[in-house]
Amino acid sequence: MKGTKKPTNKHQHKLIVLISTLNYMNLKFKKYTQSNILYYFNGNLRRNGHKETTLKTLQSYLYKLDKELKVTINYHRHLGVNMGTEIHYKLKYSKKECYSIINKLFREKKEERHKKRFNAYLEKTCIKNRNVEKWECYNNKYNKKEDRNEKPIERLQAKKYAKKCNFKSNTFYSILDLQIEKDTMIEVFKVLKRTENFLEKSIYKKLNGIKSRRSKLRSKQQKLSKILDKTKISLENEGYNSKQLEVQIQKVYELYKDKPHFIIENNKYNDLKKIIGKLKKSVEHIKATTKEDEKEIGSNVFSILLDQLSHKVDTSVLVPMLKGYLGRQDKLEYNKVFDNYYYYEFLELVKDNKDHFKPREFEKIVN
Repeated sequence: MKGTKKPTNKHQHKLIVLISTLNYMNLKFKKYTQSNILYYFNGNLRRNGHKETTLKTLQSYLYKLDKELKVTINYHRHLGVNMGTEIHYKLKYSKKECYSIINKLFREKKEERHKKRFNAYLEKTCIKNRNVEKWECYNNKYNKKEDRNEKPIERLQAKKYAKKCNFKSNTFYSILDLQIEKDTMIEVFKVLKRTENFLEKSIYKKLNGIKSRRSKLRSKQQKLSKILDKTKISLENEGYNSKQLEVQIQKVYELYKDKPHFIIENNKYNDLKKIIGKLKKSVEHIKATTKEDEKEIGSNVFSILLDQLSHKVDTSVLVPMLKGYLGRQDKLEYNKVFDNYYYYEFLELVKDNKDHFKPREFEKIVN
C-alpha cells in the first residue's frame, strides 16, 4: 500500500484493508472460512488504529466488494446438512488496481455530493437575490409551477405533524388553514403542544392537592364529631338538658367543620374550653335525682313501712318481703307513703299470695 494514498473515510479504509486481507488469505490458505477472514481482518484493523468489527459487518463488506464495486468474485456452496458452507473470494484485479477502483468510486461520490451541495446553495442564493436567469428566477413561471407542487406536499407534512402532536382540542388544527410556511407552522405546533402539556400537568397537580386536602379535612371532621359527642355526654351526666345540648352541639360542629383543628388541638387552642363554658351558661340545667337521694328516699320509705307493718307481720318474714316489694317499684315517692298507698298495697299482696315476694337487689338502695 506504499503507492496508494491513505484514505480518510473509515468505510473506504476498511474496504481497502479487507482487499489486503483477502489477498493474504488466498496466498497463504487453499481453504478458509469467514471466521478465519474475520480474525485476520480484525488484526489488520487494530494495526491501522481502527476498532474491530463483527461477522455480520464483514459479510456486508464482502457483498459490497462483489455487487457494487465488482472487484471480487464471491463463491459460496452449501455442502449439506451439518456440513457447513464452502467459500472463496477471488480478486478480479491486482491488489493495487482494486485499491484504485475503490478510491475512485469514493472520490466520485464525494465530488457528486459536493456538486449537489453547490447546486442547492446556488439555487437558494439566486432565488433570494432575484437572479434573472430563467431556471432560477423567483418570478419565473416554471419556478411558480414547482412552488405550487411543493405547497401541497408541505401542507401534508404540516398536517401529519399536527396529528402527531395529538392535541386535546380540535381548535389548534385551524392553524392549518392559515397561509404560513411549513417550518413556521411546525414551530407554532411545538409551542402549543408544550403549553398544553404544561397546563395539563399544572391542573393535575392542583386536582391531586385538592383531593388530598379534602381527605385530610374529612378525617379531622370525624375527630371533631367524636370530641363534641363526648362533650355532650359529659354535660348530660352533669344534668344539662339533652335536647338543648344536641341543638347547640350541632351549631358548634357547623361553625368548626371547616377549621376542626381549633377543637382537636385543645392543648394548643382554648376554643373547646370556651365552648363548654358557653354551653353551661346557655343550656338549661335540670337537677336530677342523684343516687344518694334515691338511697336516702329508699331507706326512709323502708323504715316507715317497717314501723307500720311490724305489729302485723313477723319481722324476720317482713324484712325480706318488704325489700322484695320495694325493689319492684320503678320509683319510690314520699306522697305514696303518706297516703298509705304502699301500706295497703303490701297488705293486699301478702293476703293474696304470701310467696309472691322474693328478696331483690334492694340492698343497693338501702345500704
